[in-house]
This record gives sequence, structure tokens and C-alpha cells, in this order.
Amino acid sequence: MVFPSHHYEHFAHSAVGIDMWEVQTGMSLGRNLAPVLPRGYFQLRYGYSIMQRVLGIRPNRSRIETEFGYFLTRRLSLQAIAASQITHSGLDFPQDFPVRSPTNVTWRHHDQISAINFLNMGGGIAYGITRNWQVYSSLLTSVWGQNGHALRMGFSAGMSWNFRTPWARPPAAAAMLDEGQDLRTAKLIPPTQQPCH
Repeated sequence: MVFPSHHYEHFAHSAVGIDMWEVQTGMSLGRNLAPVLPRGYFQLRYGYSIMQRVLGIRPNRSRIETEFGYFLTRRLSLQAIAASQITHSGLDFPQDFPVRSPTNVTWRHHDQISAINFLNMGGGIAYGITRNWQVYSSLLTSVWGQNGHALRMGFSAGMSWNFRTPWARPPAAAAMLDEGQDLRTAKLIPPTQQPCH
């Protein structure tokens, strides 16, 4: 669930967000590509967001993120990333906004109620500092979009911490690597990656 910490100005190109709550649900799938590409992996994430209703419009969205990765070493990996969004309801620009003035209530909320669709593609790099800590960055650009602003060049960087619950199965691939087995014969655990969008 996403909730703004407080109400802020959303009618601006430099706004920090759209000042709306949303409830997200979805699923993630992943697989290593052995034996075809022993150091490669693939991840797919799908999410559906139920958005707050604004001016009687609830612009619910589907987001799909795909990632193909390849381990250059035990710790260093490269990724090809695609991130897309399809909005299932909302208004279209420019036909649904005949009056584009700050005093027009519909135009003032256009960032919240527009049917924004896009496909961003790019690449990333990740480095495992330890088994649990990882740093990563990605660079994306818009290749297609509707009703929103094109992303000429979007850069993101971050750090992730992986943890295991007490009832989780032991990480077989990590154990194999610790025992010194050949990386090409070990099932690799893909890193967590959060593409920008």
C-alpha cells in the first residue's frame, strides 16, 4: 500500500509525486537459464494498482517489469530491463482537457487522472557486497508512451538487503558457491533489482 505522508502540491513539473494512495497486488517469477546460459537468469514482475478516486475517476494501472541478467563474476551482474505501464481508465491528452488553465479543476488534476501508458527500456548493473547486501543502478529511456512525459534518461541507484525467514529452505546455490563449486554448475540466485519508472 502507498499513502502520501501529507498533502503536497502535485500540480507542477517538479512535483515529488501525484499525492494519491494506491493498493498494489501482483506476482514475481524468476528462473536461471541453465543449461542454455549457466550464468544467466530471467525475472518477471506483474503488479496491479488500485488507485484513489479523484474527480470520479479511478485510474487503475497494470505494471510489468522484465529483467534479463548475466553474472560476469560471482558478485557482478549486468541486466537488460524493460518497464511498462498500462492505465485501464482515465483521461486522454489533449482531447479530454480542452481548457488547460490552473483554474480549471480537471486540468489541475491531470497528472492524477490521465491514462498514462509507457514502455521504458535500458540496462543496469549490480554488485553483491556480501551475500545479503547489494548495490545496484540502472539507466532507462522511454521508447513509447501516451498521456505522460517521456523519460529521456532516467538514472536510479540503490542498495538492497536480502534476508531469510527462519522457516525458509536453505539456499542451496549459495552453499554450493561457499563450498567452492564451479560457478557454471551452480544454480545462481538472481539479485533483487528495482528498475526506475
